[in-house]
Amino acid sequence: MSKILVIGAGNAGRPAALLLHYLGNEVLVSEIKKFEELPPKAKKKIKKMKKMGIKFEFGHHNPKSLDWAEKVFISPSIPTNSEIVKIVKKSGLEIITPEEIGKILGKFINMPMVGVAGTDGKTTTTNMIYYLLKDKYSTLVFSSLQDSLVIEGLAEIVVNQDYKDKEFAVFELPHGTIRMVKGLELSVGVLTNLTPDHLDEFDGYWDYVKRNFLVKDLVHKNGLLVFNSDDPIIYKLKNSVNKEIVFYGLGKPQKIKYKSKVYSFDGKKPKPDVTAKDIVLEGLDGSKFKAVVNEIPTVICENCGELLCKCGEFKRRYVGPFEKNIKLQIPGIVNIENSLATITVGLALGLKMKYIKEKLENFKGIKGRFEKIGEIDGVKIYMDAAHNPESMEKVIGNLDVKGRLIISLDNPDTLTTRDKFRIGRILSKKADILICSAKNETTGEIDWNAAEEVARGAKECKTIITSNVRDSILKAIELSKKGDLILHIGPGVVNAYDNVKGDILDAIKK
Repeated sequence: MSKILVIGAGNAGRPAALLLHYLGNEVLVSEIKKFEELPPKAKKKIKKMKKMGIKFEFGHHNPKSLDWAEKVFISPSIPTNSEIVKIVKKSGLEIITPEEIGKILGKFINMPMVGVAGTDGKTTTTNMIYYLLKDKYSTLVFSSLQDSLVIEGLAEIVVNQDYKDKEFAVFELPHGTIRMVKGLELSVGVLTNLTPDHLDEFDGYWDYVKRNFLVKDLVHKNGLLVFNSDDPIIYKLKNSVNKEIVFYGLGKPQKIKYKSKVYSFDGKKPKPDVTAKDIVLEGLDGSKFKAVVNEIPTVICENCGELLCKCGEFKRRYVGPFEKNIKLQIPGIVNIENSLATITVGLALGLKMKYIKEKLENFKGIKGRFEKIGEIDGVKIYMDAAHNPESMEKVIGNLDVKGRLIISLDNPDTLTTRDKFRIGRILSKKADILICSAKNETTGEIDWNAAEEVARGAKECKTIITSNVRDSILKAIELSKKGDLILHIGPGVVNAYDNVKGDILDAIKK
């Protein structure tokens, strides 16, 4: 047993402390913020950890704690030029790295794994893949659907021993988690897209891109990477990867705008290995398309037939080509993209195309992703977790609404500040009425400036500002007519799912 000091009680420090304590170490967590300044979820987690025997100090980093400690873990979000990091390095104490935390996870979660990284589509794709696997294998799943703090959830899986008797694992890999799981070895790593988000946590867009692109380093030497071919950043970086890649996509080159720069394919056309043709969008009733699959590699060994090669002479099996008509129950072009990623992963893991089609056609979606909350006087009310400009544009871009589209938006900021003017501009192009809540559902703070910034961008439609989601939905219902659609979107659907859904249901009941 060692005495370990964990610097930082954030989304990396807490799970590290949890795992290190589980291994029998005495753990003290040092956090520079006062306890009262932390987000509600963090405070709730810390209270539980204290009951387990993990100690905390708040409001400062006490140098005397280094005299007590034998080892130190420094949360990767703490600047390398900060005073506490300098003191730790001078102390000569052994430093535990994020990679070592990943190896601890890998030691316990020792099974075939799929990891899904990227900006948008991670949660739905993760849970689609889980839906494919759960009837074939006893499968462990973790995504922001289960808990918005994925790395903390993975640590809790180990501590609670939920990994036992499991044969397969599927994880969402947000940018904060991916640097903490370097010790894991994935059979398949998925990268959905790389649009700008969470940039106040990074030294620019390319720093964010590099973080998410770390998924390539998590894949086993016999594994596969599954990349979205329509993303110009992924296309630009593909030649830097020394692992086998299968591309999926619609074959439609996307553009990414960041500040004054536009990233594009420069006239080139993406060539996906797995794509969709003859697409028919059926509004809220879903879509249908023909899945077209070229011959693609799998992670199955041709010699021994095993997913994790047992013979020591790995020879990659190939499958395809295939064509299969598929009808999805979940709406939107974005879910066709998610299903193409899922098809690719399913085939790579050795599942049959007929089985994949059957499962996708029975998949009814997940909570918080175009989830129907209710209907009142012929007005349908949905909510979706779209939270940045690109994801919002995809969600509303192909909506076919008989009446008017009334969008309710919770404050787009979380602990991350987003481009609210651009969000307002995008939403106003499709919405007939836009209602903006000033409440930051992550911090609980009312930020009228945030709502006003959205309204300034929303010049093409009527805009109303409220103090919370409940008032927004009440106003939306008041203004609605039979045949209209009320759609609530924003990061609160993930970070405060129960609160946001509760507000919507309260408004409907009233």
